[in-house]
Amino acid sequence: MYQVLAVMFLLIAVGMFLRVAKVFPPETVPLLNRFVLYLTFPCLIFRSLQPAQLTQELWKIPPLAYTLISLVFLASYFLSSRLLHLKDETSVSLAMGAAFGNTAFLGYPFILALLGEKGLPPAIFFDQMGNFLSTYTVGVLLCIYIQTKHLSARSLLEIIKLPPFLAFLLAIITNGLSIPPFLWEAINHLANATVPLTMVAIGMSLSASHLFRNWKPLLLASSIKLAFLPLLFLACTKFISFSPLYQKVMVIQAATPTLMTSYTLASIYELDSEFSSSVICFTTFLSLFTLPLWGLFLHP
Repeated sequence: MYQVLAVMFLLIAVGMFLRVAKVFPPETVPLLNRFVLYLTFPCLIFRSLQPAQLTQELWKIPPLAYTLISLVFLASYFLSSRLLHLKDETSVSLAMGAAFGNTAFLGYPFILALLGEKGLPPAIFFDQMGNFLSTYTVGVLLCIYIQTKHLSARSLLEIIKLPPFLAFLLAIITNGLSIPPFLWEAINHLANATVPLTMVAIGMSLSASHLFRNWKPLLLASSIKLAFLPLLFLACTKFISFSPLYQKVMVIQAATPTLMTSYTLASIYELDSEFSSSVICFTTFLSLFTLPLWGLFLHP
């Protein structure tokens, strides 16, 4: 777990060095973000879900995960825009930071270390059909609305056309089917590039002058993401009577730091990408302490 986090911070540091050294032109970061969104991240989604066993019990996870994450996302947006009076671009970036978690890159390895292989299938369902679907439906719709100031049938078409969503549908349709080895190897290589490319892009977008520019919104987003959201899942999974294993997996997934792709979306839809990168870095740093604490609380 700590090794995974250390690698992420090292990659961010590489990106910051490249920015200071001016190795690449300014337009490199948007190009990297698009490369991740349209190619490497869809491969990661397909690789995670296509070989998974879709048992009946797993289908209890998506409705709860999708509903709670979406509600927290919308509530965080209205809270920040109405009470903190932030600009819409910053409010949406804050909401993404508060609701959407790094459930694949950090959630999977931590759950494997804590619960073993038996914890991975529910972790994948939470990630792909709860966190991912909320990000690319409710999240993207609000991003589009803030950018264009209206929603239409074309907005829904925009979501359906997104490569990550298409990769999810393709993984469900082809679930369990044999994939040619050469094709699977290519998918693996592209999927493995998602984390390093995203973290380097975040580092290239960061500067010391804006990392803690909006410290109050930063603390609000971090508190919701690392404390309130997992507590909400803990209460709801007890009320709905999930098995202890599923409860632990869902709480841990909810407690993961901010999804790295939220920065990509903030950049593509011209939101507050600087604030988004700050939330990702801050929550990832805090998770060095909060995730192990949640692990100890759930698995004494």
